[in-house]
Formats: sequence, C-alpha cells, structure tokens
Amino acid sequence: MRKALKFCLILMAFILPLISFAEKPSRAETGRFVDNGDGTLTDRKLRIMWQKGDNGNEVLFEQAQKYCMNLRLGNHADWRLPKSDELDTAVVVELRMPLHARAAYARLDLYWSSDPCVLLPFNYHPSHGEEVERVYPSNKGDRAYVRAVRSIN
Repeated sequence: MRKALKFCLILMAFILPLISFAEKPSRAETGRFVDNGDGTLTDRKLRIMWQKGDNGNEVLFEQAQKYCMNLRLGNHADWRLPKSDELDTAVVVELRMPLHARAAYARLDLYWSSDPCVLLPFNYHPSHGEEVERVYPSNKGDRAYVRAVRSIN
C-alpha cells in the first residue's frame, strides 16, 4: 500500500509541472488581453475593447444595435456590434461565458455581429472533437445575444 502511494506521489510530481506548462498561453498570446477592471477587456492585437459580459437576453438585430448605441461602459459611449473578422479562437477562449439556460442543451449561444445576416459563437463548448463554425447565418426575426465592442486608437 505504501509503495503504491509513494509511486502515485512521485508520478504526480512529474506530471503536474507538465500539465501546468501545457496550460500556459503561447508567448505570442501572453499579454494580448488586458482586463480593464470595469467590465471591459482590451485586445491589444486587434486594438479593440470588448464588453466582458453580454446583454443577458436574446434580442432582434435592431434591438442589438440600439443596445450598443445606448451602452455606457468603462467611461465609453462608442460601442458597436463586432465584425465577424474580429472574432478569433483566442477571443472566444478569453471571453467564454457560461452557457445561457436555453443553450445548455445545444452547447452554443449565438451573438449578433455588425452584419444582420451573420451570428457569432462566443461560448461554444465542444465535445467529442467537434469543430465550431466562425459564423452562422441568421434570418430576419432571429434573436441572439449582444456583446459590444469598440475600436481603440
């Protein structure tokens, strides 16, 4: 029994540092995102600021635009819907949110982009090696969540 315990402890001593090393972001991504502490996150690579949370409920495209126009967050008022090319894997991982209750079954929530025909996934929870699409088509009358973005100089 003691030999098995000793073996497990030694094995853990070798494996834990490897796991810790594997979880570290690449040097290129280190420092890319800065939590501003005011409900916003700055992406230094893309030179944009993201709303950390979302609006909390699914809305029509026009309502999403109005939400961004009225949003006052982090002492800024120039919020807009994100362009589809502003979303990449690092952004999805950094901004991942818990799934909304309805999406827990589907493992996916969709968010409005600046194009009313395109929805963006922000919190995809893949299983069994599934891949996520970068964009999803939308139809008039669709509802989606809102996560605002603003350009920084």
